[in-house]
Amino acid sequence: MSSVAADPSTPPRESVPARGRGQSRELWLLLAGVIAFVAMTVWWLTQDDRVQDWDNGMHTVDAFSIHSQLAAGHLTAPFTEFDNYPPLGHLIGALGMFIGGISPASVIVASNVVFVPLLAAGCFGVGRLVFGSERAGLLAALFALGTPMIVSEMHEFLLDPQQAAMVAVSVWAILASRRFERLGYSALAGALVGLAMLTKETSVVFVGGLLLVVLARGGWRNWRGLLAFAIVAGAITLPWYIYHYDQLAGLTGGATGGASVAAGANAPGGVTPSRFSRKNAAWYFWNLLNEQALAPLTLFLMIGVAVAVWRIARHRDAEDLTLELLGGGLISYLGMTYITLKDPRYTLPALVYIAVLGSGWITTVRPSARRWLTVALLTIVLVNFIGVSFGVGKAVRVTFTGAPTNSLLHERSITLYSPEGWLRGGPEHDGDLPELMRGLKRIGVRTVTFDAVSSNDVDFNTAGLQVLALEAGLKPTSVYNLAGLGPHDAFVLRHVPQPSDPQPCQRLNDGSGVYVVLGNPVMPFELYTFVCPGRQPLFYRRTAPLSLDVRVQLHPEIVGSSRAMLLSTLLALHRHGIQVMLFDRASANALFFQPTGLERLAEIAQIPVPATLAPQQLTPNDAYLLRGPVRSGGPSPCGRFPDGTGLYVILGNPAVTNPHYDCPLHGRS
Repeated sequence: MSSVAADPSTPPRESVPARGRGQSRELWLLLAGVIAFVAMTVWWLTQDDRVQDWDNGMHTVDAFSIHSQLAAGHLTAPFTEFDNYPPLGHLIGALGMFIGGISPASVIVASNVVFVPLLAAGCFGVGRLVFGSERAGLLAALFALGTPMIVSEMHEFLLDPQQAAMVAVSVWAILASRRFERLGYSALAGALVGLAMLTKETSVVFVGGLLLVVLARGGWRNWRGLLAFAIVAGAITLPWYIYHYDQLAGLTGGATGGASVAAGANAPGGVTPSRFSRKNAAWYFWNLLNEQALAPLTLFLMIGVAVAVWRIARHRDAEDLTLELLGGGLISYLGMTYITLKDPRYTLPALVYIAVLGSGWITTVRPSARRWLTVALLTIVLVNFIGVSFGVGKAVRVTFTGAPTNSLLHERSITLYSPEGWLRGGPEHDGDLPELMRGLKRIGVRTVTFDAVSSNDVDFNTAGLQVLALEAGLKPTSVYNLAGLGPHDAFVLRHVPQPSDPQPCQRLNDGSGVYVVLGNPVMPFELYTFVCPGRQPLFYRRTAPLSLDVRVQLHPEIVGSSRAMLLSTLLALHRHGIQVMLFDRASANALFFQPTGLERLAEIAQIPVPATLAPQQLTPNDAYLLRGPVRSGGPSPCGRFPDGTGLYVILGNPAVTNPHYDCPLHGRS
């Protein structure tokens, strides 16, 4: 029998293959891939002892908090309290600790056990429906599990891969409803979309485009199924969103605000580019090419999109579902591009569209080419999975002329391979801070405070350190009151040891050391005493004087007229109902306007300074402080610093075209 090539322009049929040996083989391979993925995460967690990075630590702390609330019987607290995100992801992590114990590993493994199978099943189901074969579904699922960012982020506790899983199963259920013709699948789709919305607010962007195409292609006629979808989705989603409407309105305004003209409001790496700039339009393309999927998988996607567009142009078949995928993927890209607050993780929930379009077309080509393309795709997936999990080798990039230096996204570069992940590659040993926290607990420490100046690094940050403290049974404090620390309170800081310094309690990979002080550290330096559990002697002193830089870190008081002006301003803001304060770190580089001192004054004024809140998330009931030159015709400062610069206060999001400057000392503007 002669081999006849399949016409890639022939539209696939929405069909489910008959049960048999082939189907069983694909499903078993899918199950094996899921088990291998979760097993790798478990192994990775046993090998890595770094401090969790910023958002990873923040979400883990939230899961710890929900676990405590549930254990205390406050069953509604996860839904009534607000931490910027819906509760589903944090709730899964909290429930995992009832099984695995109080640890970040329990939280991460619980996330893997729930969301990795959902991601694989969703991509498998969509691939099977769109391209009509179990093989297409398997390739789509393995494509997703071998995407570098998924491999990396499932070793952490982040909401974006969880959201990607919920979007994937939501897309499958919507397509399986046959444009809301099947009532049961329509209700199931509503439930899954509702749960996706309880994972992260932007889920509407990733299912919205698909829904528009489904409705336009006849879904609006099947009103019973559409009504079932809407009722179930609304019943799951609306209570939480209505209850937290005010907070969400502020977050939405911040995320969609225009580019900032305030000093320092733009985050590093250009994550708030101007909405109608070329940089903004191409931001997530470079992200896909160099961070999220890398060039080889992006090439498979580009071929798949071209094949899908060609097929749709040649055949207008109502049963062809690739138009739904194209619509869903396009709106996902445009919607996230419209949101000016950028992050490489934010488009990860569109993975179902990327995986299915990037792999399904392989099943439509002639058998000889199909085999080689399948081998190529599986090789790329396996290389990504092993490379990121073990941290094998170094990144391989082709950089073109004019490429910017130190770019977050490596614009004008093509990344062929990278073991770096986002933000975790292979496991690493970096000191033994978990044991340090347990040791502090053993010697009777109850609370621990982390130095804000030195705990601002990806591998030594406040949120990640709080996770280790909570795991050890310590109570972390987030706002300074150094003078009030007692003999059962620890102060932890990081410092690069100098020749005259005592040995640190822990030494990190970057050469810095971790030091611990019990009780009030505000004392003459010659009396400064450190403690290190498990070391002899337990207590030891520094005999050489500290440098000026270290003095500023350890004793970050703002004094004199600057202190009086700042404190008066903050107290007035508190009286006017300000709920949260942030400050411009780019201008907080002087002794009279430096981060830790500002946090100390904010504590006195009883205004929280959340470490994980972005300036773009501030509401009109929040304040943003910055230091800048006083200009004729500009806003009036609240006061002047010794160097002639002014103190300015912005109410709400500073990353808008016309920020609202206000000074409570001069009356409301």
